Amino acid sequence: MKRVLVVDDEMPIVNGLLLLFKRYFQTEYTVVGVAQSGREAIEKAKELAPDIILMDVQMPGITGLDAIRELSRQKSATAFILVTAYERFDIAREALSMGVCDYLLKPVSRERLEIALRVASDYLDRSRLFDKRELEFRDRQQRLVPLIRTAFFCSVRWQQELRKNLGLVKEMLKINEDAGVLGIASFSPMDGNAGALYERFCSLIQYKTVVLVGPLEDNRYCAWFLPMKKAVLESESIAASEISAFLEILRGAFSSELATGEIVLAHGQPEILENLERSWSAAVQVFAGSTLIPKKGSDIAGISAAVGSAIVQPQVNLEIQLSEWEKNHASCALDAQFSEEIMEGQYAMAGQSLEKMLMQIECSHTAARDSLFRIIAALSFAALKLAGGGILSEQVYREFMDFSDIEQLWNQAACHLFAAKVRERFASLQKYAVAAGSHSPFVVRAIQYIENHYQEPITLESAAEAIGISAGHLTRLMSDELKKGFARTLIDYRLQKAKEMLKKPNVSVRDVSRLCGYSDANYFARLFRRMTGVSPSEYSARKSGGEESDA
Repeated sequence: MKRVLVVDDEMPIVNGLLLLFKRYFQTEYTVVGVAQSGREAIEKAKELAPDIILMDVQMPGITGLDAIRELSRQKSATAFILVTAYERFDIAREALSMGVCDYLLKPVSRERLEIALRVASDYLDRSRLFDKRELEFRDRQQRLVPLIRTAFFCSVRWQQELRKNLGLVKEMLKINEDAGVLGIASFSPMDGNAGALYERFCSLIQYKTVVLVGPLEDNRYCAWFLPMKKAVLESESIAASEISAFLEILRGAFSSELATGEIVLAHGQPEILENLERSWSAAVQVFAGSTLIPKKGSDIAGISAAVGSAIVQPQVNLEIQLSEWEKNHASCALDAQFSEEIMEGQYAMAGQSLEKMLMQIECSHTAARDSLFRIIAALSFAALKLAGGGILSEQVYREFMDFSDIEQLWNQAACHLFAAKVRERFASLQKYAVAAGSHSPFVVRAIQYIENHYQEPITLESAAEAIGISAGHLTRLMSDELKKGFARTLIDYRLQKAKEMLKKPNVSVRDVSRLCGYSDANYFARLFRRMTGVSPSEYSARKSGGEESDA
């Protein structure tokens, strides 16, 4: 029920409007308050949070238009209907420019008020739907950020092509600068809990700096990136100062860990984003104890002395550590290649990259658990890319992200079965990607709408309105591309879901009917028999008896 605030300085008008609401609109609208001036309207709107405000134009003090202007600045979810005694074009034009839904002349008739309320209600419903979808989009976008961040570090570290997607990376990660420094942080805590120390490291950096941190690898290392303005590259002293300021923050929080070697830091020289891999190569050399980079005598080379133990020599055998690091280079490069191919929509090539990952696992004599996480991360990234693009429905995405079957096969050391299941899961994503590529965006969205809402009493009209197209146009598109209209597509999908449910033991036909969007179980049973040749009960009995062929 919509909440209404009536604003007018003439009580006969107010009483007349209240009477109309009481007689004709009380089932859909409730008047939560009355105001007699613009100032009072602003105060009561804040207090009562109405959905719709009927606002008089001419009132003493703050006028109706001024009150609307003030309330609009507060960004409240309110629809305005202007009420005036004079039909003036200049007022109507200004009101419409401010987002007023309708314009009523006194005395207000029931019919005209009904139209205005319907327009205001539609505006509110659409506005809230838009806000909801915008929030969902932002939520999906934020879920992609960790994956984009990982892909960014993989690209620059393993010298993958970053230039193609540089704009997207900067936008998603909110990088406003055109240059920066890459570094390494190594964690070797005395208690062996590198993950906890890494989390503390990330938390400090997130809340006190603009630095980006990569994922923890091999339970010991991570990369970090300090953004800088391009102009900083022209002055070594300014660049050194910015790096020193960052390292001072770390030294203040982790002085004991840095002193004991539980945390070891190294970094390269500043570079533009397009050449950031050079900074990473330099960081690796510094981390390994190389004296070649940075140049002796430069300001950056003197940062260790200026900051104290912020950059220290590792207290363990770095030669052994780095040989293990390099041994994993090919795997990390393959992961980065897979992510890049998914981002570019090259699912066939991504499938080949995934196959190489699986071959490495199948041919290896050891089954390190990080290989399982690599595969799950790759499948998750591909699914999230399709879901973010509106190709996977919410339900399909949720079902896909359950990796318990894959993890179970891994725990059983069923290597070949594990690989087969991974190939099967990725192949299902490829089918969605291929199908989306062969259909127009409106048809893809219509299919997704059916998948998301098939349990509800949806219609062609509701689907067309939700995706922003006329019902006739949607029907023509679906008939041309799918060779069947909306109604038949909906029926086929519901029956497909019904078959999946009926395969389960001791299932109720009435429950299946309800879960597939049919409130009348008898109608559902007749429809199921007409489309499949058997009743739901017969189909369920056949499947329970082990019959594999579908009806």
